[in-house]
Amino acid sequence: MLNPSADLTQDKARERVYRSIDNALAQDGPTLVEALPAMGKSYNVIKWADRTGNQLTVLTSRTELYGQYEEWCIERGLDHLKLPAFQRECETMGEDNPIERRINEVYESGISGAEIHENSQRYFGQKLPCQLDGGCQYMEKREFDPDDYDVLIGHYLQAHNREHLEDRYVAIDEFPGDAFFFEPTHNEATRAISNYLKKENDLPFESWKDLRNNWHKHEEAVEEWREDLGFYSHRDTRVSLQRNPGFHAHAPLLTHAGLEFERLENEWECAKLGSGRIAVRSPEDEWTVLIPPPFYVAESLIALDGTPTISKWRLALGDEWIHREEVLDSNEEKRDYLRDVLGLEIKQTNAGAKPYQSGTHVNTNSDGALLESIYEQEGDRPSVITSKQAREKYEEDGINEYIDSAEHYGNLKGSNEFAEKRLGVIIGSPHPPEGRAVKRWGALDGKAISRKTDEDGRETKGTNLDFGAGGNALFSDVVDKEVLQAVMRFGRTGEHGATVYVHTSRLPRWIDTGCRLKVTTWSNGMNEVITALRESDEWPDGELTNKEIAKETSVGTRQVGELLKELKEEGYVTHRQGGRGNAYHWSDVCLDQVTAYGRVDQG
Repeated sequence: MLNPSADLTQDKARERVYRSIDNALAQDGPTLVEALPAMGKSYNVIKWADRTGNQLTVLTSRTELYGQYEEWCIERGLDHLKLPAFQRECETMGEDNPIERRINEVYESGISGAEIHENSQRYFGQKLPCQLDGGCQYMEKREFDPDDYDVLIGHYLQAHNREHLEDRYVAIDEFPGDAFFFEPTHNEATRAISNYLKKENDLPFESWKDLRNNWHKHEEAVEEWREDLGFYSHRDTRVSLQRNPGFHAHAPLLTHAGLEFERLENEWECAKLGSGRIAVRSPEDEWTVLIPPPFYVAESLIALDGTPTISKWRLALGDEWIHREEVLDSNEEKRDYLRDVLGLEIKQTNAGAKPYQSGTHVNTNSDGALLESIYEQEGDRPSVITSKQAREKYEEDGINEYIDSAEHYGNLKGSNEFAEKRLGVIIGSPHPPEGRAVKRWGALDGKAISRKTDEDGRETKGTNLDFGAGGNALFSDVVDKEVLQAVMRFGRTGEHGATVYVHTSRLPRWIDTGCRLKVTTWSNGMNEVITALRESDEWPDGELTNKEIAKETSVGTRQVGELLKELKEEGYVTHRQGGRGNAYHWSDVCLDQVTAYGRVDQG
């Protein structure tokens, strides 16, 4: 399916990625390298470290990528280390120990895994199980010198340890999502603040409620407390508090947020806390605190993403500005890459957004018509990616007979199930919780985002869904990107290439599949007419008039004639005219082959 004469080849694309990475790591500030999947972003980062001799730290979330990075390092003879992780390496964790729940409670209060081990007597009155027969392997693995390694490989959260970043070049592989978020419940946040205020003599408040109601009466004391805040003051490490109910090491940061919150027009609140840290509260009092790692200590920082949203990356990295390196220069080049390099033929239907997450709007007739048509046209059953709810409905309604295999959006991460499949269908789009996916990120950027209303004052929905420019970008970042990533699950290994039908309008606009397929489902009237013909004693060897057929349906004679004309256009029936009133006399051509759900035409 590859086009050898195309200007853009996989080798050329990967050369471009390397040059972009090299250019990006020469920048002083953070740089976003935008390159579509399968362009070799991850591999070229290791290649860069090898060629330049510079020490590199790679941060990602996908466990399977750790192993891939290690293999590339071994290939190139680079000394490397997979950073030790508390909950993965500590023998106490994951063994269903009675103490594990208590450890998690302390860990979630902002006390690090290392502090838990070093002060286990303070927190639990005993040594941890992993410390009884010698040292814990997690603590032993922490004893290393980063300078001894060409490449460090770890999770996004391990960037909070500045020793993993300092004087090194850093690559973040894929968007870190909510990895840098701290999300206390309302009760956790307010208890932590109240507990902190009882011990903090420089603030004249007794509780969260007291602070919220009376902060303006003590502006001078509040201002002095603000001025004394240092970068590390967002952590409270006082031993006297750590075993108190409601203690949290981030209590000073939460208190600072409580003093800084400003209400946005959509009732969300936002507090800028310095050094890229931002806190927001929803109208339902859900708290989110963004705490970016200290990336500023790195020599240089790059972010690797295929379809990025710039504002989210900028916020996650805690910077006011981010450079951008686009490997493919235009939308046309992106389309060429999908078609000529990856061998993807994308066929999009005329469907609307088809938000299928809830299962409420699943249209099995339309989906069945498409699947049945694909089976007829391609001579094979396609593999399907849709929502979990849609999969269940397909099973109930018997549509699975047209499906080879199926998976839902929520179960795709890290999956290679369709890597060798050459025929696929994406049906419907995911619909994320708007508060968390759109409004929260807008609030973190200090912007009030809500659904727009139409001329009649109704909230927009479906293909007309509108959050405004910034909000639409955030919504598309989740939805359109997820649909595209689903498309690119097909034909990834072996000989590249797949034909993928997309039964939703939620694809990035730059893809531009051109002429769209028109999916038409049979109406109830059409189904009645087809049933009447099949059950008639005169069919398929004889003839029937419109009037005779209408008697066996709830459809009028004239409408029966129109429906039969549709079937004639499709080649299923034919007719002659004659007799009284020059009536239509219908006879069979191949009605037994009529599709069960509808038809698909070129748009």
